[in-house]
Formats: sequence, structure tokens, C-alpha cells
Amino acid sequence: MTSLGSSEVAGHALRSSSKVLRASLALRRWAVRDHRMTATPPKYQLWHPKRGISFSPFARSPNLGPQDAPPSNEAAAAANKAYEVDSYSNYLDDSSLYPRLEGLSLSTSEGDAPKPDPVTSAAAETVNGSTNPVPADKETAASETKIPDDPPVSALPFKMDDGLFHAAKTADAGSSSSFWSYSQYRGTAQDGSQQKVKVHYCRSRHTMERVCQEYFANEKVLGFDLEWSPDAMKWQGVKKNVSLIQLASPSRIGLFHVAIFAEKDDLVGPAFRAIMEDPGITKVGVAIKGDTTRLRNFFGIDSKGLLELSHLYKLVTYSPKGQYDQINKRLVPLATQVEQYLHLPLYKGSGVRSSDWTKALNMDQVVYSASDAYAGLQLYATLEHHRQQLNPCPPTPHHAELNLPIRIADDVEVAANDDPVVDATEEIDLETTTITTTKVTVTSKSRSPSSRPPPGPKDSRVEIADDRVACYRAAHPECQAKASQLRAYYMWHEQGLEPQIIARLLRDPPLKTNTVISYIVAAIQLEKLPMDAERLLLEAGDQLFEGMTGARWRAITKAAKVPN
Repeated sequence: MTSLGSSEVAGHALRSSSKVLRASLALRRWAVRDHRMTATPPKYQLWHPKRGISFSPFARSPNLGPQDAPPSNEAAAAANKAYEVDSYSNYLDDSSLYPRLEGLSLSTSEGDAPKPDPVTSAAAETVNGSTNPVPADKETAASETKIPDDPPVSALPFKMDDGLFHAAKTADAGSSSSFWSYSQYRGTAQDGSQQKVKVHYCRSRHTMERVCQEYFANEKVLGFDLEWSPDAMKWQGVKKNVSLIQLASPSRIGLFHVAIFAEKDDLVGPAFRAIMEDPGITKVGVAIKGDTTRLRNFFGIDSKGLLELSHLYKLVTYSPKGQYDQINKRLVPLATQVEQYLHLPLYKGSGVRSSDWTKALNMDQVVYSASDAYAGLQLYATLEHHRQQLNPCPPTPHHAELNLPIRIADDVEVAANDDPVVDATEEIDLETTTITTTKVTVTSKSRSPSSRPPPGPKDSRVEIADDRVACYRAAHPECQAKASQLRAYYMWHEQGLEPQIIARLLRDPPLKTNTVISYIVAAIQLEKLPMDAERLLLEAGDQLFEGMTGARWRAITKAAKVPN
């Protein structure tokens, strides 16, 4: 009798605590919804990529003290009025705005210092941001080949200076002078003098418009890249999601610092918009479709003439070996491509990559962002040179926005369904772990090529998420989260999609909403990724409560400050 009474008491207590938790969650969801309707978004995040969960009501930088804080956007915008000059000679190069550029020492923390191993340093790449994927085992063989000791081939008028190249080759591995940089390139003027690549750091819409009209509108090929705040969420607006836009021609680099432009209805002018929407001007970069999607989402720019360098790299690298099965649309890190074809490692220290791009740029950020855009342009020219030497010569890959297969000859195409995505059976495996053995057997039969229907065209939102997954896994070789988990997280966190919509986009028939939520939470926990915990509870509170127990539930409720 005593034992039975204790069980009944325990059962009543458990049911009572369950009701209290559900009531608390319902109250919390109501409060979150009411808060979102009446209050502006918070100015700080509960999750910091370096410190984890932060309970302080003040947003602090782990790297900058108060005395080192960069000037505010308003101060930069005000100073910009005094800075602008109407003279056509108003360019900002490394001998005027940044006189100590050539002697720059890139600041890296001890933990962020690049490793001497060229394969490891080549893999530590990110985009935007883009910024890319860890190649398959067979594909990494290309990056393990011996890097030549000669300057790279370039068909552009600005070429790598031999003396600066050999100085970088003989410099200590991992030192600032050992990396590839735009400042190592020189052109020859009409009077025979040597010219450096000029950097235009534009801090207003007016200056950006003039620089685009004078120096980039008439180019046929431009390097393109974006930088944004690493913890940016879609609702935080354009200045955190598209902080810096980079364009590069052979002789000039434009850094358009949108984040410190004065507040206006349209932060970019018609000249830049025309460049991006002109299919006759080829814009080159890595994960370029993801970057231009940000331009479409925040500026309404429908970019055309986009060339994904990874496609050209695969074509040039594997065609001479007859390894046509390796020619696909999976992304290759920019650093890998640069080291193999431009013969020097590209600096990708996380200290600069994850820095604050919404404030006035420091020297490290200028070199980093300018080099990324210029590397894309020089890499394109070098890869095109090697492509033209092939016999038979394959055509240049189609523009990326056309979503056409890569051609290895005029009438021969590789498979079109090889975008950077993990097979959908990964989702099926996780979803069937709680089902009977009979149903698992049925699922395994459905994977056979004869019974599976051919895959249809992939939604662009899934493609963008796949690009982000590839970029993240390339920058984090120790990544524990699966591709399916990261894909769901980026569609939820960056694109602002609800779990129910993500479930329909990822598979037909749709995944279970609970499965998508479990992917998102797993990615957040395994990789310590930033999240909007209040939004997660608002959109998935019931499913979280029903399908999640233990450490995951406690972590989410703790982050959102929901009482246990």
C-alpha cells in the first residue's frame, strides 16, 4: 500500500509539473508575440559565437575595450561629408589613405594563427558571406599537389611582381608577408612606370555611384564579394546583412561600405544596380549565388552574369586527367583555388573574418576584403588561360543564375543534379529511427535507383542554404553537425523560414515538422551557432515540449529564460 500510494503521489506531481510547464510556455509565447508586436528588436543577442549564452543586458565586444571602439556609424557618415571631394582623382590607394599598407602586420590571436600546413590553411575558408565546402576525398587530391615556385600565369594587364612573389615564398610560413595579396600586383603605365592596384574605400552612396560609373561600368569581368556581420539575422536589416560590397577590376578595387552610408530609401545607386543586372558584365566569385541572393532580398537587385569559380576550377583541374566524374557543382574554397593556381596561400584568419563589418574598417579588414574580391578576378583570368590550353578545349561554364549543367565539350554535359547537397536519405534515416523494422525495410527499398522518381528542380532557397553549409564545413573541418542539420538551421536562421515551410521545401512528401526542429536545435547545440531563442519557442514551442527532453530542452528554455 505504501508503494502504491507513493506512485500515485509521484504521478500527480509529474502531471502537475507538466501542466505548469505547458502553462508557462503558453504564457511565454503570448508574451513573446505581444513583445514582437509592440517593441523593437533587441540590440543584443542572447547567444555570442565566442562566449556562448550571455545573460548580460549589455552587448560587449570580447576583443575591443572602450578606448578601442571604432567610431559610430553616425560619426562616420558625418565625417564622410567633409571627406568627399568632387575631383576625379579622388581615389583611395595604399599610398594615400593607407600609407603603411605594405608594411601591414595582420593581427591574429594565438588560437586563430594559420597553420603552416598548406592543405589545412587552404581548407580554412568562409564566404560572405559567403563568403565554402570541404571537398570530397578524391577532390582534395588536387589541393595536395605540389605548389609551383613560379609566379602564376595571368592574362590581365596587372601581374604578380616577381620580387614580391619570391619574397612571400621565402617568408616564414604563417607570417603576414607569406600570404597572397592584391598589393603584390603591378601594372605598367604608358610612360613605363609601375602602377599599384588602387583601392577605393567608399563611405557614402554618392562616392560609390561615382566610382562605379567611372571605373567599373565599362569592364567586361569583375571580381565580386560581400561581407556581413557573422551573427546577423534577417530582421536586423540591410546594414548587418550586407555590410560591405566589393568589386574588383584589374587596376582598381571598390569597397562600398553600405553599413556606414547615411540613412536613405535606397543605399545603392543606379550605376551599381546596372552593373549587377547586366548579363554582359561577368561577375566572378565563390558561392556567388548566395551573395547575390542577399542583394535581391535587401536591395531588390536581380543579378545576372554570375560565374561560379568552383565550376571553372573543376573543369580545368579534372579535364586533363580524364576525371570527368569529379566535374560537378560542389563548391571549392577560394583559398584552395588561390593556393593551387596563384601559388600562394590566401589569408583567412577567423579574427578578421568574424570581426564587426558595420563599423569603419581597420587596416586588416581593408586588406582582407580587397584581397578576396581581387583574388576572384585574378583566379578567373588564370583559370581561363588554363582552360584555353586544353585539347579539346571545353567551353566556359554557363552563368550560375541559369542553372545549366557544366559542359566538358560543346555537345557533352555532366549531370545536372550534382549541386552541393547531401543525399536526402540522411533525413529518411533520422526520421525512421523510431519506426518498426518493417517500415525501415520499405524505406531502404525506396532508395533503389529503379524505384526512386527522378529529382525535380531544387528550390533556390534550398540551394542558398546548401551553399552556406558548404562554406561553413570548409571553414570548420571539425564540424560535428550533419549537412541536413546545418541546412535546416540556415533556412530557419538566415532566411527566416518557419519549420513547417522548411519541411515542405526539403522533401516531397514533406518531412515531419518535429524532424526539422530537431535538426535546427542539433545544429545550434553541436556548433554553438547563434539563435533567436524567443522565435524558436514561438514557432516550435509545442513540438519542442512534446519531442524533446533532457539537455536540449533545458538549453533552449534556459536561453529563452523560460522557467523550468
